[in-house]
Amino acid sequence: MATPSLLLLRHPSALLAVYLAATCALQLNASAGGLVRWSDYSVLAPVMAAALLPLRHTLIVGAATLATSVVIYGFAIPGVSEGGRTVVIAAAFLSLGMSLVICRIRVRRIARCAFAVPAPSGERTGHMASAPRQAPRDLCASLLAGGPPAGRLPQPAAVELAYGRAENGTPQAHWLDAIPLPGARVALVAGSVTEDGEPAPTLVPELRAAIRTLADIDMQPDETLSHLQDVLHRLQPDDAAHDVTARCLYAVYDPVTADCTLACAGHPAPIVINPEGVTIAVDLPAGTPLGRTRPHVATAEIRLSKGSVLLLHAHSAKPTASETATFGSTAPARRIEPQSSLAATCRTALQALATEGGPRQLRVLAARTRTLDTTTVATWDLTADPAAVSAARKHVTAQLTAWDLAEAAPTTILIVSELVTNAIRHAQPPLHLRLIRCDTSLTCEVTDGSTTTPHLRRARTLDEGGRGLFIVAQLTCRWGTRHHPQGKTIWAEHTPQHEA
Repeated sequence: MATPSLLLLRHPSALLAVYLAATCALQLNASAGGLVRWSDYSVLAPVMAAALLPLRHTLIVGAATLATSVVIYGFAIPGVSEGGRTVVIAAAFLSLGMSLVICRIRVRRIARCAFAVPAPSGERTGHMASAPRQAPRDLCASLLAGGPPAGRLPQPAAVELAYGRAENGTPQAHWLDAIPLPGARVALVAGSVTEDGEPAPTLVPELRAAIRTLADIDMQPDETLSHLQDVLHRLQPDDAAHDVTARCLYAVYDPVTADCTLACAGHPAPIVINPEGVTIAVDLPAGTPLGRTRPHVATAEIRLSKGSVLLLHAHSAKPTASETATFGSTAPARRIEPQSSLAATCRTALQALATEGGPRQLRVLAARTRTLDTTTVATWDLTADPAAVSAARKHVTAQLTAWDLAEAAPTTILIVSELVTNAIRHAQPPLHLRLIRCDTSLTCEVTDGSTTTPHLRRARTLDEGGRGLFIVAQLTCRWGTRHHPQGKTIWAEHTPQHEA
């Protein structure tokens, strides 16, 4: 049996005719002698329609009810006084206006609830305190715009960031991003996407969200871009005639070692301004863009001195040969003069790229590097012996006391004990323990020579082991594993201020 809503969708005209006929018959038969007491239907019907129907259907019902009231009480029913006729018709007018207002408020409330998606209750709290949390509306706007909104640029401990752009405000097929990573590191991203040789801005939000998710897995930059290639394949249209390609640069800077690891897939290399003011282009081959068969991802590792400025740029113009030469050579670098502030450096870079004949629609991201010293980082070499657990506890206790964080010692010692014990039992040397103090968080890192990835599991009642990572997960804001050529590093981050 069809529901009233289905009947309304399939036969709206028939139902409207039935409604008007019933209204006319009822009011004509019941309002004999000039009475207007049945005119309440003229007021209630549009209001009920506003609560149940879309705006267009509400307008139709309200207009039909108003017209019916005017015909019945104005002409069809004799003996209605002038005052009664005025009251009925005025009430029908007011009912129509009120129904439209109610319907509009209902539609706005539904749209607001659909847009403002609340954050999950179990959201991790381990993000670096220096990266401000974005509201859903700001986050969606920044993803669509391809760059951080004004005043929302994250400022992680590893670098100082500034952002500049030269464009007409229309959606662009390129983006820049800065993503805080565990261990006080930061990932800097520049990318653009084309479809059949033309800029494709509709794919930018999805690729940018995908690379943020991949950054959370914390892989090597070349692995991250390889997985982004798989994401791009899934986003491509079913029609094989379309050629969707993406050019991307992914760089990870570690303020502890001052090393910057870069991976590039068809994107121009960044520019570095060293502390002495010398501007050079990074020797990084462009590689081949993502989306094509077996792309070549070029990789490089450079050492950045404290105070160096790394300049990334992105544009969505067609990749002509002249632009590739301009953006890939050191010609723009010679025109970028060091400035006192990063914002001024961004403006200078934009002017230099425009002067060299580069595209007019572009963005620039400037990152001035910082380094962490012994006041924020402590490192120890450990032996692959159970006695190393006791030595690790002593090292951590002494270091936290020196940092005036003795209240965080019990939790940190327990975390370190579990991580070092797991490394001794299941990994292989060499073993290294590192403690990083960054803003309001403490990060414990244990590095070993094994490539096996630990997994969290729940031990049964009679099991003798299997509870180490479960304990770490309960005590920390977040934890994870990252792999590197020498092995892997298991890290865990917690916030001493939350300990009471």
